[in-house]
Amino acid sequence: MASRSLISRWLKSKVLPLVPVVAAALISGWGKSCSPITVVNGELEAERAAVGQGCVYVTWHQRLFNLFFLKYRRPLTIMISRSKDGELAAGTAHRLGFASVRGSSSRGGSTAMYQLIEVMRDHPEICAGMLGDGPRGPARKLKMGTLKIAQATGVPVLPFAYGAKRHKLFASWDRFMIPLPFSPLVIIFGEPLAIPSQASSQELEELCLEVENSLNELAERCDLWWQNS
Repeated sequence: MASRSLISRWLKSKVLPLVPVVAAALISGWGKSCSPITVVNGELEAERAAVGQGCVYVTWHQRLFNLFFLKYRRPLTIMISRSKDGELAAGTAHRLGFASVRGSSSRGGSTAMYQLIEVMRDHPEICAGMLGDGPRGPARKLKMGTLKIAQATGVPVLPFAYGAKRHKLFASWDRFMIPLPFSPLVIIFGEPLAIPSQASSQELEELCLEVENSLNELAERCDLWWQNS
């Protein structure tokens, strides 16, 4: 039994470091195969990129691949869990060109949020990438962290969503979506929303609902994009 345990630990020490390398290569190749990509309302994002100003991108956990499609456009920092799986995810994200802070709603989330705020204050060109209902849902219910980051840094929230003409939906809590290789994509940006620094709790709740509704509308538009094609 002891020898089996030693072999298992040895295999993990050799195999696990390769996971981010392989995963990043697969994701990169997968993403690059998807074309053409139609961008709707992209000028809203381009205006801030042109002057080196950041924003808080937000999308639903279901459309996590959104963040990959943005990585060539802006310096992006994302929050990743402190779990063992999060360690692998952070390594993969780094190889894909993302920066990260570690934490989630259940593991050091507040600490990670404040780290992200400090990074964005020190580097105004950096954007945050947020999964509005992640990591555990409920699905399509926006959590307040996205708005708090925008409020603390003075940058707008920018909701967006993507759709794929050919895709796979998984039987997960969020009905996670991945585009099939070589599928055309559409990315639709919503209107940027500023969060006043002195907004009351009630005002924040109203703004949260506004962003939530925008994300749901964008997702629906993406899903219907190829309906008549």
